[in-house]
Amino acid sequence: MDDSTHENYYPREKILKAFGGKGLRIMPYLNIPLPGLNMSTKHFAVTSRISSDIDLGLSDGMIQFFFSGNRFNPDPDIFKAVFDLNMEEFMVINQEMGMSYGYSFQDLSIGITLKYLLGLYHMELEPLSSTLITTDYDGSHGNPKYIIRQALGGSGLGLDFGIASNEFNNGYRFGISIINLLGTIKWTQDHFIRNMLESTISQTDYYLRPNEFMYVNLMVDSIALASLGDSSIYYEIYNVIPIETIDYQAIDREDSSLVVELSNGTYLLPSGGDYKLNYLVGDGEGDTTYTIGDNYSDYITTDSNPFQTRQPVYFRMGISKIWNDQAIVAMDLVTGFSDRFSSSTTWRLSLGAEIIRYKNKFFRMGYAFGGVAKKSLSFGYGAKIGYLHFDIGLSLNGGFSLGSTKGLDLAAGFIWQLN
Repeated sequence: MDDSTHENYYPREKILKAFGGKGLRIMPYLNIPLPGLNMSTKHFAVTSRISSDIDLGLSDGMIQFFFSGNRFNPDPDIFKAVFDLNMEEFMVINQEMGMSYGYSFQDLSIGITLKYLLGLYHMELEPLSSTLITTDYDGSHGNPKYIIRQALGGSGLGLDFGIASNEFNNGYRFGISIINLLGTIKWTQDHFIRNMLESTISQTDYYLRPNEFMYVNLMVDSIALASLGDSSIYYEIYNVIPIETIDYQAIDREDSSLVVELSNGTYLLPSGGDYKLNYLVGDGEGDTTYTIGDNYSDYITTDSNPFQTRQPVYFRMGISKIWNDQAIVAMDLVTGFSDRFSSSTTWRLSLGAEIIRYKNKFFRMGYAFGGVAKKSLSFGYGAKIGYLHFDIGLSLNGGFSLGSTKGLDLAAGFIWQLN
């Protein structure tokens, strides 16, 4: 990497600058309405869609540690630095079916949607301890701990509610809404989705039973750049179940050494399967694998409290105005109630305009800043051909050109109007 004469040499500083001190995030989001299951008439509507929300990546501290080791430090007089290897990753795939009702009064309209949430798959990685790696003259030291939660097959209910004014003051409209109120999915042991897929999923190396998680303990010890001979990076990984209290006398002595006590006073008990210790750097006493006693059936039953996940809740408000039947201009403000999934507690402001002067053709443009995507520039086009409505949109996130953008959003939709 530091050999400037090598044909593939690329300066370390330019690589780090490209990440902009923000790490690397991959956040694909997919929303697919199911054809034939979305329809409306007068006051009622039925909707159905499959969505996937993924957030994977590397923290800035992990990238700095990888490229700079224990040499990185903003103060050249102090040979010490701290890297944060914080990783919070998730993958969620759900199906959502909603029944909506709307009613218009003299000055305003209200709408409510009751949603049945069908959880198809859930995976998340969450830190359990400090994720800091400290570097000094002796090398690098740290002991981050993580838990991987995985669930297959769940269901729950959610609620959307909104109020919108009817047109007032020569073309103005105003509205507010709350999305995913009370939305919770319970991932149960006997869910039909799990029963359908379990025979296939159970053949994989990382299969987890209901209410069973995976514990990862990473140890970084004296990683010196000059010599890795006495250095080591290793991790241990095994399956656990959450329990409120523990009786150490009822557990095998070897298994009891693997019990993890959490900061809230609860415990993670090794549940069974293989214990693995693998060295990434150095060899210590060698990699280790042995079978843990099966404690799962003693604690987990069909009556056990299921693992639950909360859907991100959003609050939205907006205002729009029609200008001389030529264009619609709008402003929208949205915020989440948590920083999980694609939700953010940072407000996001969107400004947009739609040209409606052309019969059956619609041109759109917008700009937004704040929230997860920070800033974005979007374009859209819609057309009506007979009974068919067609829309397509493109958004550039984090930049205003294809060369500078940090991500893309693409959307397309079709509506068939029966009358």
